[in-house]
Amino acid sequence: MFRRRGVPRERIDVLRQVPLFEGLSGKVLARIDKHLSEVDVPEGEVLTSQGKRAYEVFVIADGVAEIRIDDKPVRDTDVGELIGEVGVLKNTLRAATVVAKTPMRLFVLHARELEDLLHEDEKVAERVQQNLARHLQGN
Repeated sequence: MFRRRGVPRERIDVLRQVPLFEGLSGKVLARIDKHLSEVDVPEGEVLTSQGKRAYEVFVIADGVAEIRIDDKPVRDTDVGELIGEVGVLKNTLRAATVVAKTPMRLFVLHARELEDLLHEDEKVAERVQQNLARHLQGN
């Protein structure tokens, strides 16, 4: 008998590590996963450029990136970290440049798809906004 193929467990596990998605059910994470593109990025690739418009967010599935502000290294990223969420959710320009420090595997979610997901479910939108506010207070 054939088994229905679900969302790859590893992808959901990575999404569970994303602070912006904290408290969301597995069902909601599976809906988010449907909108993700998976890309491999070589070392040295620029993911975002400070001062540029934000069109997508990146979830780090594997690898390390360096965050730079005004061309100065600020910190390195971790697996499960979301990059670019503030620019997308607050409709602002990118606050930092992010460069792949190692080869990386990323899950990409375009701004329009994230907005659509948030408009579909008021409770999800509220939770994401609460998580974003908590994240911004911590920075």
